[in-house]
Amino acid sequence: MTSEVLDELVAYAPSSSQAFSMNASARAIWELCDGTRSIEDLCRELSEAAGARPEDLRADVQNAVDHMLELGLLTIAEP
Repeated sequence: MTSEVLDELVAYAPSSSQAFSMNASARAIWELCDGTRSIEDLCRELSEAAGARPEDLRADVQNAVDHMLELGLLTIAEP
């Protein structure tokens, strides 16, 4: 569940009953995490908006996704 508050996105993690505020970068990653894209896909899609090469975004995107997984905001779908 998500809500917009000013220019940030607030996402609720049911597993912990906590809400987390996302800045614009985290929100962009969150919105692309639809279960069909790999980390490389996310980097490619974000690179144009960020004005950076996809490989330069890799570590930050991976860290953001890992953090969202740890917080319970994302889950890894079973094949």
